[in-house]
Amino acid sequence: MPDSRHSDTRSPQPDKPRVIIVGPGAMGCLHAGLLGQTPHLQVSLLDHRADRAKLIHQQGSIIEAPTGTYTVPVPCSADPYEFRPADLMIIFTKAYDTAAAAQHAAPLAGEDTAVLTLQNGLGNYEVLQEYFPEEQVLAGTTASGATLLAPGRVRQAGLSEIILGSPADNQPLAQRVAELLQSAGLAARVTEDVDALLWRKVLINCAINPLTALTRRRNGELLESAVLRELLERVAEEVYEVGKAAGVEWGDFAPGQEVKKVCQATAANQSSMLQDVLGGRRTEVDYITGAVSRTAQEVGAQAPLCQCLTALVKGLAVRYG
Repeated sequence: MPDSRHSDTRSPQPDKPRVIIVGPGAMGCLHAGLLGQTPHLQVSLLDHRADRAKLIHQQGSIIEAPTGTYTVPVPCSADPYEFRPADLMIIFTKAYDTAAAAQHAAPLAGEDTAVLTLQNGLGNYEVLQEYFPEEQVLAGTTASGATLLAPGRVRQAGLSEIILGSPADNQPLAQRVAELLQSAGLAARVTEDVDALLWRKVLINCAINPLTALTRRRNGELLESAVLRELLERVAEEVYEVGKAAGVEWGDFAPGQEVKKVCQATAANQSSMLQDVLGGRRTEVDYITGAVSRTAQEVGAQAPLCQCLTALVKGLAVRYG
């Protein structure tokens, strides 16, 4: 039964599928804007800061896209009881905030709510499974990019398909969510091997994100230096070997080539880690190269490059506050 405290004041059309995005950062606001344009969906944002939530609720999600700037009205609140329970909840917070976000958003989960993490790093869906039924938790990736310019305002850097799956093998739920995303015009598909999917994404992030943060270069600029190109490949190969030792089935995947392809495809992007360093914010390095380092220790593998990059990025955080 829905909690009697839930209000419909910001949910005037409860018959529509309800999508609630948790975390109004760059990717959260981007997807709130993308999904919020869809007439048959009811899209809302859950923040943890009341002042920022009020601002976004008043102004909407502002997207600076290659084709022009547009604004999408999106209800936003820091009080989960202002919304009805969701049909789909998408978690877009930083990895280190996953547990706090799950606790905050818990009132929005009903018996049929799908909880989808599209966050960076490893370990997010495992944390969510501590707060929500395992069969309701989905995990996925997207290579879409966005830069947060101001609260609720983002610059779209590119759009990519969303690949998702069910760690608990709840394929009907994964397919239902993929179809809902497709109905909003987003490219989405289901995979049966969620862990391989997440390891492929973390391999890319391990190679690109720390190097962009440390060198202050955009993704494509890493390829302009022979030294950095070699380092990109070496980091990717190291993560590949750690994953293999941990039981990841990589399939037809060439780590060095894949990393360079992503750099080329996202050449103009500022990685999220570079954005965090430039903004003086905490990075997710502990959940990217740090997570690979911890896995290496657990399975008896070696990850010296990931250990080094983790330490260097953490050193940046100390240097720049």
